[in-house]
Amino acid sequence: MKLVTVLALAGGFAATPLITAGNGWAWPTSSCDGVECVPGVVHGASLGAPCTSGDRYVFGVDATTTYICSLKGQWVPSKPLIGVRPFGGGCDGKPNAAQSPDGIPMACNGTGWVYNFNDIYYAKTY
Repeated sequence: MKLVTVLALAGGFAATPLITAGNGWAWPTSSCDGVECVPGVVHGASLGAPCTSGDRYVFGVDATTTYICSLKGQWVPSKPLIGVRPFGGGCDGKPNAAQSPDGIPMACNGTGWVYNFNDIYYAKTY
């Protein structure tokens, strides 16, 4: 019985640092407002210029316009990027774009944020 008690106490002491270590790693920000806080945005993008296509972290901006990198590897116009939003989170119904915390482009469908790959795969290139 003493051995069981000792092992139980030792296990509790060994687990304590794991529980209290806490914030050694964290998920990306789940929400932010504005282009400045969106990870992976390419600044200085321009219409028709080459870009590296993919399905994550695909937004680019210039001084006035938001772009998205199309599957053909060109910057094309996008809805205005307003920040990072959680998938399914509420939106105001305006035609805006957002990025999920893990880099996926999203659009407001009127009530919530949904993944938006249409702008990548079906965009008109220039």
